Amino acid sequence: MLPALRPGRARGGDTGDRAAEYDAFISYSHAWDRDVANALQRALQSFGRPWYRPRSLKLFRDETNLTASPHLWRDIEQGLRRSRWLVVMASPSAAASPWVRQEIGWWLTHRSADTLLLAWTDGTLVWDPERTSFDWSRTDALPREELATAFDEQPRWVDLRWLRSLEHTRSDPRLLDSVAQFVAPLTGRSKDELIGDHVRQRRRTRHWVQATVTVLTALLLIAVAGGITAYDQRNRARAQTLVAQSRQLVAEASSIGDTHPDLARQLLAQAYRFAPTAESLGALVESRAMPRGVPSLGSVRAAAYSSRGVLVTAGDGVRLFEPPLMSRPVALDSEQQPVTAVAFSPDGALLALGSADGRVRLLAAGDGGRIRPLATVPAPAGWTEVVTLVLTSAGRLVVMTEKGGAVLDVEDPARTRTVAEVPEASVAASPSGDLMATARADGQLRLWDLSGSGRPRPVATLAAPPGNIERMPQRAVFSPDGQILAVAGRDSRVRLWDVADPARPVARPELYAQSRNGIRAVEFSPDATTLATGDSDGTVALWDVSDPLRPRPGARMTGHTGTVSGLSFSPDGHTLASVGEESAETGVLRLWTVSGTERTSAFTVLPTSGFFEPSFSPDSRLLAAGGNPTTVWQVGDPGTPRLAATVETVRVTGQAASFGLDGRTLFSGLPVKAWDLTDPADPRDLIPETRRTWGAHSVEVNPTLPLLAVANRSGDAVELWNIADRERPRPLGTLDGVDTYTYALAFSSDGELLAAPVDDGRSVRLWRVTGDAPPTRVGEVPTDRGRATALAFAPDRRTLLLGDESGTVTLWDVSRPTRPVRKGFSARHTGTIGGITVHPGGELAATTGLDGRVRLWNVTDPARPVEMVSLSNGGFYASAGLAFSPDGGLLAVGGDRGMRLWTVDPAAILQQLCAESTAITRDQWAQYLPDRPYDPPCA
Repeated sequence: MLPALRPGRARGGDTGDRAAEYDAFISYSHAWDRDVANALQRALQSFGRPWYRPRSLKLFRDETNLTASPHLWRDIEQGLRRSRWLVVMASPSAAASPWVRQEIGWWLTHRSADTLLLAWTDGTLVWDPERTSFDWSRTDALPREELATAFDEQPRWVDLRWLRSLEHTRSDPRLLDSVAQFVAPLTGRSKDELIGDHVRQRRRTRHWVQATVTVLTALLLIAVAGGITAYDQRNRARAQTLVAQSRQLVAEASSIGDTHPDLARQLLAQAYRFAPTAESLGALVESRAMPRGVPSLGSVRAAAYSSRGVLVTAGDGVRLFEPPLMSRPVALDSEQQPVTAVAFSPDGALLALGSADGRVRLLAAGDGGRIRPLATVPAPAGWTEVVTLVLTSAGRLVVMTEKGGAVLDVEDPARTRTVAEVPEASVAASPSGDLMATARADGQLRLWDLSGSGRPRPVATLAAPPGNIERMPQRAVFSPDGQILAVAGRDSRVRLWDVADPARPVARPELYAQSRNGIRAVEFSPDATTLATGDSDGTVALWDVSDPLRPRPGARMTGHTGTVSGLSFSPDGHTLASVGEESAETGVLRLWTVSGTERTSAFTVLPTSGFFEPSFSPDSRLLAAGGNPTTVWQVGDPGTPRLAATVETVRVTGQAASFGLDGRTLFSGLPVKAWDLTDPADPRDLIPETRRTWGAHSVEVNPTLPLLAVANRSGDAVELWNIADRERPRPLGTLDGVDTYTYALAFSSDGELLAAPVDDGRSVRLWRVTGDAPPTRVGEVPTDRGRATALAFAPDRRTLLLGDESGTVTLWDVSRPTRPVRKGFSARHTGTIGGITVHPGGELAATTGLDGRVRLWNVTDPARPVEMVSLSNGGFYASAGLAFSPDGGLLAVGGDRGMRLWTVDPAAILQQLCAESTAITRDQWAQYLPDRPYDPPCA
């Protein structure tokens, strides 16, 4: 039993509860633990009914200013005697509390340590398996004197630190798992059995309640309005049930997205099938952040990307996958001996495979994923399993085994020759082949210079981390430029050395990530700014090492259930492949979509520069992005977008550009320039005689009229241009008093209205425009929450979305421009709104803000805008332009870190989800949808 928590000060140990027996006695020592304990108590009281009914709950809250008295301890002792379990809220304040220490001491004297449970709420807990005790040099959440010799093996504890930072813990799927870990010892049942029973029982209860409400409502409506009304109500109840089930599946998919991504994808598909709610659509758009699996013919032991984007996996055989066809291998190669190491040459044309018997095979990797055997290098005497291979740009192959290694000349694979033998266990080689690191028998690392003839020459020694790093394929790795050496150890630390001068290596700050048996693999991103680590707990972590003196932690991915033994970045750095040892016989490969040190749900990132609003051509096949310079991308074809052209950029800080209605003309200004993109690869300047020194920072094309609105540098007026003749655009008029410090210009979908903020910041002004006359002022929209910074019209021609500097999005009805009506608002952003765009279907909107978030909204009801999801965008976009494609399939968000593209078409996402996952099994269906007949969504 967990105690009932009281927000005030404990009096006499809270003895008001006189039940004959307590399931458990819980004590917490700091007010910070109150919310954690309350959340745990509420969940436990409702968990698992009817087979588990908790008895009366007992709590003692330590207050540091309580006066010790015999009466107080007598009441505490009475509660302890009547309890079967003791739950300690472990934190540094608890470890320092005399009351907590006295309670633990009493329990260990009169009870067994086997009935003591730990709820970890703060501080550090580190178990040392070699000493069969806690590592007291790092553990500060428990009192050492009382617990130093209490346990013969690692005790049970539940990590509840995450509960302290959440606002709504009841809806968090992790709470169910945490409560089950407490209830399991109290009831003697397994955690999986408890969770399965709990989920089924809650659904039965919910269905019973819903059915009861439906029946009563139907009876009432029959009495009042007859059978027709009852029939309508029944349909509504069914729809509400589907909505509830859809939301439940979204929550469950979110909780297993990293550990069981295939099943999570199936649950998301079924959730949207039940009801296309805001939650389910948001989860679909965000689903790209889930890891992807790669089909395997057996256990995966190694994986590597080539510079051509090809991924090879190895184990009992070799599988090559070529993007975007990652759903099936494009080449296979069987091998009697397990393949233990793989490496591509820098140009991706040569593939080396190392085997368990020490042999190395060389294969030609051609276009289309074709592979062709070239040569086999026999294993010299004394060689054991090949651990690591490095193919260098100088045509050298560095072979590393547990017992030694060699440098081979493979410039002509048919005439491979040995350049030098390495007497020590090789652990890493630089990509250029100039440096090698080996592990010495005395526990030191030795640096070797391989430049020139390629014969190793020792240049320096380094202190090696604990553990046998020579037996781990990626315990040590050089950065792509060869200037940083990263070495991981069993102490969960990564040591970084600057080896720009190999003879004088300089130690850099270490990275630390707590794990049971240390970090097992490290890998640098292609630009050397990110370091990925894989540990024995199955966690993949990203670190920002762009400044080696100040490394910073990034995202942590916890999808693997076993040790992460291999890591490889794709050539563009936006996909990370991780190999996890799920058991002694099997290993799995997962692909994570990343950007820098963060995860992202964008399906691709274009290397653009500039934060101007992107512009799609009307047929959605071309995208003008960046602005510094302006680049044109072909995005309508299947696969990854391709760069088509770069157009002239005249402004030092970049320029805005926008496609015309014909889909083949790209406009910029000022003065207005136009390019013919009939052939996207060869833009043609339509106004070559015009010369400019400035480019516009906002360009808006009227959706129905040959009209262009252009805002120049800060302080100038907004100009209107007639572009009926694209080779001779002519000025039409100006909008005076407009705030051009923002990028906020917007035409209504019927082309009749133009909205722009006024320079005093108090309102947004509306003008009526035509294609051949100056604009006319017709109304003002007040901005009482702050200066307007972003504007967009909905396709209904009457709704204006306004973002301001307070982070508020407001929806206005401007069907009568002289009397605009406020419909609804939301203030989810915590900083200035930088951009707003509305989906062509009118149901979705997207915003960016100074808080760096990209948010999707359901704006079907203008009075109640609902946030669907905050997209994982791979970092923070404090200033960003964004746009939906006209066909509604893509969302483009551009900032100073490139242009990210999201798929927002539900049909396309569902097709992708089904292609990337295996069908849900009958057993899985019965677990998550026990009351419905088996009907898989991707059948």
